[in-house]
Amino acid sequence: MILKILGIGILIYLIWAILHHKRDKSLTLPIFLEYLLTAILSLILFAGVTY
Repeated sequence: MILKILGIGILIYLIWAILHHKRDKSLTLPIFLEYLLTAILSLILFAGVTY
């Protein structure tokens, strides 16, 4: 249950980031990778704390 909530939160975070940078026309591969790695790290940390 908690992992589903974390997953949904991370997906919302990634979608918001991509849409924001696409609107600004500033979406590049390094920016996308930064958001993706931040999301993955957050998932690992929160899952580690929860379990």
